[in-house]
Amino acid sequence: METKKNFLRGALVLSIAGAISKILGAVYRIPLARLLGGEGMGLYQMAYPIYTTILALATAGVPVAISVLVSRKETEGYTGDSRKIFRVSLLVLFIFGIVLTLLVMQSAHFIANNILKEPRAYYPILAVAPAIFFSGLMSVFRGYFQGHQSMLPTAVSQVLEQLFRVTAVLILAFFFFPRGLEYSAAGATFGAVVGGIIGLIVLSIYYLHFHAKNRRQGQMLQYSGASSMELAREMITLAIPVSFGAVVLPLVQMLDAVIVPGRLMAINYSTSQATALYGQLSGMAAVLISLPTIFTISIATSLVPAVSEALALSERRLLNSRINNAFRAGMLISFPCAAGLYILAFQICDLLYATPEAGLPLEPLAFSCIVLAAFQLSSAGLQGIGHPEIAMRNLIITGILKVIFNYSLTSVPMLNIQGAAIGTVTAFLVGSLLNMFYLKKLTGMNYENGRLVKIGLVTVVMAVGVKFSYQGMVGVDINSHIATLLAITIGVGIYGILLLLLKELDLDMVKRIVRS
Repeated sequence: METKKNFLRGALVLSIAGAISKILGAVYRIPLARLLGGEGMGLYQMAYPIYTTILALATAGVPVAISVLVSRKETEGYTGDSRKIFRVSLLVLFIFGIVLTLLVMQSAHFIANNILKEPRAYYPILAVAPAIFFSGLMSVFRGYFQGHQSMLPTAVSQVLEQLFRVTAVLILAFFFFPRGLEYSAAGATFGAVVGGIIGLIVLSIYYLHFHAKNRRQGQMLQYSGASSMELAREMITLAIPVSFGAVVLPLVQMLDAVIVPGRLMAINYSTSQATALYGQLSGMAAVLISLPTIFTISIATSLVPAVSEALALSERRLLNSRINNAFRAGMLISFPCAAGLYILAFQICDLLYATPEAGLPLEPLAFSCIVLAAFQLSSAGLQGIGHPEIAMRNLIITGILKVIFNYSLTSVPMLNIQGAAIGTVTAFLVGSLLNMFYLKKLTGMNYENGRLVKIGLVTVVMAVGVKFSYQGMVGVDINSHIATLLAITIGVGIYGILLLLLKELDLDMVKRIVRS
């Protein structure tokens, strides 16, 4: 396994894996919902967020922390330390995972009866609990490989984990269905355990193969003299801010579910109207916004160890180059996505959901593609230089601002549901600017603003082309859905050609990403 992987190639690998996982995660819900119905899906959805929230709090920061430390130690030549970091982290997560799993299992009755007020949720919660243990161990392996700037083990395990999880969900839900909805839902949640076991097996195979290869090459381990306890403390110190930051957005989204409909009803929308508008925002528009984040999150994941390595080498120029390359790649994706979703907001919602009115919140929310990408990438930069606490603080500020803006703007009659979308964009704009300010302050880097302006101008030309091509096709009686698809295709063509002409997307760069 090479230790000097091109981080853009790593991002590409993770992006493909993320896209496959997202598709699998979306498709299985159709047959599951048909089998369980609304009531059964409600039981399934009651258990799953508990698992994901506890998992995020316990393990979200672990891969980041381990990747930073392993990258730093490998660059300094302390290969033994990176192996020691892996082992001590595995021990910590092994113990922590068992404790959390047993705690959730012991609390399942209380959560179901007293918090969820649904006794039947007991079995789904009980069934999903062991997945916390396996996911915790997987996070250690993934952080270790990412620290070596090898994203393939993470990508392969992610896809196979999701594939086996989805298969197990459907098989077990069907198998236990005759016994009752609560047992069928429990079978579905146990799919996460099956997926976790498979993912862990795949990562273990990669790990054994990696060290067998190193032994054949006669690699000698070098140690800095740091004790296992010191390395464990350093890992936990880096992981805690990221883990706490990971639960901020789910909590804010839970608040949104209360605030947004409530503020809409305050300006005389009925309960059903407010619920429908909130569904259009969170269940339709926000889903479209999440698609480009598959790629920007992958770039951010690859950036963390790449920045850490450059910092350990004291290569300021390399550090500057890697951060700017990440921003360039992220904006190459997010700019056209934002423009396309804004220009064709109503048409895309009509095409996908047969609900063109969902375009109303999508129009302003489209710009969150850009600010979310900037926030994710700048957070990764801060984590890579060993300051995850700054990224966490700015995320908390962003979450608070989002709540304030959503509360204030949604109740403006002229804005209504668009107010919530504008609030989200504004909050993440502030958060990304704060992140970028601190990143520049701590590293002394210079952002390539000129290149971003150039990409922005290309995006504007593309947007104009999409707008006029759609209007022209509809004007000659071409079906709106077909015109939308053709306009998007034309937009992709215009954008790609202009980037090639301006050498912002050159073939040599693509070859380097694929081959390096």
